[in-house]
Parts: sequence; C-alpha cells; structure tokens
Amino acid sequence: MLFVVKRSALPLLSVALACAVTPAAAQPPAQQPPQATPLGLPALPGQAAPAEEAAAPAPGLPTPQQLYEHVRRGVAVIERGGLPIAIGTVLGNDGRILTALSGLGNADVADVRYADGTTVHAKLGHSDRVTDLALLVPQVAKWTDGLIASEADPSGAELRAMLPARGGHLGPAEAGIKGRVDAHARDGEPLLQMLDVDVKGPLIAGTPLLDSTGSVVAVLVRACKGAAPQATDGASSWGAWAAQVQAVKAAACAPAVFGAPVSTIRSFLSKTPASASVPAPWLGIRGEPESSGSTHGVRVVAIAPQSPAERAGLKSGADVIVAVDGQPIDSPEKLADAIARHAPGETVKLLVFGQDKFRELSVALARTP
Repeated sequence: MLFVVKRSALPLLSVALACAVTPAAAQPPAQQPPQATPLGLPALPGQAAPAEEAAAPAPGLPTPQQLYEHVRRGVAVIERGGLPIAIGTVLGNDGRILTALSGLGNADVADVRYADGTTVHAKLGHSDRVTDLALLVPQVAKWTDGLIASEADPSGAELRAMLPARGGHLGPAEAGIKGRVDAHARDGEPLLQMLDVDVKGPLIAGTPLLDSTGSVVAVLVRACKGAAPQATDGASSWGAWAAQVQAVKAAACAPAVFGAPVSTIRSFLSKTPASASVPAPWLGIRGEPESSGSTHGVRVVAIAPQSPAERAGLKSGADVIVAVDGQPIDSPEKLADAIARHAPGETVKLLVFGQDKFRELSVALARTP
C-alpha cells in the first residue's frame, strides 16, 4: 500500500455519493519514475482496493529531475502552529501520511505541508507507541501523489534521506544502512531487526530513507538501544517485582534513532482501523452534462433529502451548475473534483443558472453519509 497513486474518474454523480472525494487523471507515464511492485498489503480501511495490478513501468529510467520531483511530491512536512515538528511520507494509492509518533508529541492533530506549499489539517488515525509509527489522515483529500516501498535489500545500498535544505525546502541527503540491530520500546517491548542508519544530516523523526528509484526502504523512528534489561530476583511481592521491572526498563533506555524497515511498516499499516479514513465532502445531487444553447454545466436531475444541496435551495430539473468557486465546470466529473478539494463543513460558491437567470449559492458541504 505504500506508495503509488492511481486515480480514476467518477461516473455520473449518485444521490448518495455525489461529489465524494474522487482523484483526477494520473500523470503521463513519461513524467513518473518506474513503479515498483505494491507492498502486498490489504487495502487500508476507507480506501477502495486498486481495480488492477500496478501498470508496467515505462521503458527507460527517469531523469534525475523527474526522480527528484517524484520524491519531492511524495514527502510532506508535519507542522504545528506553523513550525515543523516531523517529516512524513504520503502513501501511494491512498493519500494518508506515514510518520513517527514521537514527532507529534502528545497531540492527535497536526498540519501537513505539501511540496507545493499548500497546508491541510490532519488527524491521528492510527499509532503504535512500540514501533513509534503514526498514520495521519488529512481532512481534505487534495493530495495523493505518493511513494511506494522498496523490495530491495537496503544493506550496503546508496540511500537518500529527504531533510531540510536551504530555503526551508526538503532536499536529498546521503544515507546508508550499517546493519540490523535489536532495540526496544520505552516499555521494554522488543524491537527486532531494526536498521542502524547513517544519515549525513539531522535525524528527524518520520523521515523516509529512499533507494535509487525513489522507493522507501525505511522510516526514521525513535527507540531505545539494545535489548530490554530484565529485573533481578529478590522482590518481596509480585507488585514489588512489577514495579522493579518498570523502573529498570525506564532507567535503561538509551534513546536513539533507527530505521523501521518495510516489514515493520507493513505490519503497522495492516492494523489500521476502519475509522482512519479521509472524510469525503458531500453535495448530495445527481447530475448530467448540460450543453444546450449557450449554457454549459451540470444539470441537477436529483437531490438527496436533507442534503447540503437541498438546504441551499438547488432545484432538481431546473438548475444547471455552471461554476464552483469561480471555476467553470461542464461535467459531473469536474464537479466532483471541485467539491473534493474541500473538507466537510467548508463552504463552496456555486454559480447556478435556472429560470433564465444566474444566481450564486453558498453551500456548506457535509460528510458523505
């Protein structure tokens, strides 16, 4: 499920699911690096599984600029209050963001800044304190360009880590794997076969390590060095022994940054709860293309009861939506794409033609039922 994005167009908008999040057409193959085999994970809850296997890679290798652009768009900066706190990887075929839980502190919300500078609000959808992994769910499905996982052995390979560079942007820094080591979480839970990393730059939680194709081999997480120590015998009671165990484990934690390998990431993502899905905005109409006369847009042919469209005063059979937020639309697919750029609760401006005149409606979108 890490990391390549496929996008599909909607058919005509249905009453129940009209204007839910719908990706646009994918970039031409010539502009993308070769696609690796998907991770073999079950589809994350809340996302439809790809209809077919990943397309065969385009012949030839991407140029360095194409590869950089591909990676740059698949890595995001996690912020709070406008200040960076971690780095995240956008999951391909999904749009949610994988990062390190320790980078988020004790909060369950953060902002995600994408490569083009846009920022969206995100909520913590899934986390694991043992592996220090976290999955952020953007509250607006505006970005789904993501990265895929590497199936290659990273040992001895030349890797790159996307780290802050001049101008506040992320850039590639040299990295490598020195070997596999055992570690443990602060509560003493063992972490086997973690990656001992060598990064020429700051070790920032959530940073992905990438191979020469731009595929992810690991994500930087925080843990304790070595195997967890054991408490000694001699405690007077079970309660005293348990307290001694916790004290020994807490005192023995030597914090360090490791690479969580693909196998650990797969295990973490496979346990994602169904509630960790991107909320889809809902307008609540069924529409058909309208191009009669000089009016081009989407004719409203059905409206869901108690929907945002009904509350805003749209009229079935009479109204034609010709623009959303000032942008002309001429098909149900374009209408769905325009609505999908917003989150539930946000307001969109619809330019509507009906009864031989234009009018503007402000519609507060709801969550898809």
